[in-house]
Amino acid sequence: MKAWGKLNEFLNGNIILNWNTLTKCCLVMILGALIYTLWISWYLFVFSIPALQQWMNEELYYSHLSMSVVILCLFLVFAFISWKFNHYKWVQDYFPYIAILYFASTLIYGGFNVGIISPATMGGYISLISVGVVLFDRKIIYSAAIPVTLFMLITIVLSSLKQIPYAPLFSEKLNSSNLSENPFWVYSMFILYFPIFIFSIVLFEILLTQWRNREAQIKNMSLLDPLTNIFNRRSLAQHLHCIQRERKSYALILLDLDYFKNINDNYGHDVGDLVLTKVAKILDLHLNEQDMAGRFGGEEFLLILQNKTQEQAIQIAEQCREGIEQEPILLDLQHKLHVTASFGVALSEQNKTKEMVLRQADQALYFAKKQGRNQVRCYAEIDEVNDLNLDV
Repeated sequence: MKAWGKLNEFLNGNIILNWNTLTKCCLVMILGALIYTLWISWYLFVFSIPALQQWMNEELYYSHLSMSVVILCLFLVFAFISWKFNHYKWVQDYFPYIAILYFASTLIYGGFNVGIISPATMGGYISLISVGVVLFDRKIIYSAAIPVTLFMLITIVLSSLKQIPYAPLFSEKLNSSNLSENPFWVYSMFILYFPIFIFSIVLFEILLTQWRNREAQIKNMSLLDPLTNIFNRRSLAQHLHCIQRERKSYALILLDLDYFKNINDNYGHDVGDLVLTKVAKILDLHLNEQDMAGRFGGEEFLLILQNKTQEQAIQIAEQCREGIEQEPILLDLQHKLHVTASFGVALSEQNKTKEMVLRQADQALYFAKKQGRNQVRCYAEIDEVNDLNLDV
């Protein structure tokens, strides 16, 4: 279970996407070494079975095996350079182009030997180009893909004109037969392409998962306040716009922390940030799923309550006020700080725009401060006070 948890954490993280180019090159070099290790193993296995040797070009045995071993060793050398010398500027600037071109060239060399238009070659070409475009900068991929593609096209033409041999690794007996009906050729294509397919699909899935997660993180960052981790002003405005468009009833609660400037002046901005974070958590605790809390600006917060009466909105505001007042902010083991907040409540009504409701909530908040702070006031109270003044 622990291993699965670590794997899930790896897949959901941004580990590979956040790697620098040389670290990605190191990964590709290791993959190239693994692919060639499997190919060499297949080659040795085939020649160890006398019945299978008839399908292979025995004249190329030692030269091809030696070349494959050299290619494998160079993959390991390139992986070491990518890892050990990644702090050198010339390595950072030029080595990725060299490494990726080497990777592509050696794989197309293997493809040429088993058939330039064979399923293993074409499948490997498409798979690796697809992953490479996601993993690396386009300039690096194009610098390798263009010459390799030209080489493939030229080789295909020359092979069709009988100017160069097709699939020189295989015997003339195999090449002149119906390949698709030959079990050895079919299984060989599967074995040669299988490691490329597995590496490509696994790497592509990891990159795609991490890419989606990064996009989700970026989206969340654009919607959330980075300090308090609740919604920011932009999110609040979007949510209000949606509610207004759907003609749903709602209540707005605008609150402001009392004497917050004094907290910053006397205790520092770190304590001020701690207070804001604590208040945000308290507000979240008193809301249900359809309601929304966000930081409106500075020490101001806005609560958006859907389908609430005036009494319900005032009750929620009062619960939040008491929660803030009763929750101590621990500065250290011996000192703690108590904060309070003033609340203004306003309700949406027919023909009221969201700007009007917000302005009324702000007026109710100002009224709460004028009446002594640390209290909840509703915009309807202002109308009542104005009516009383008119009667007098």
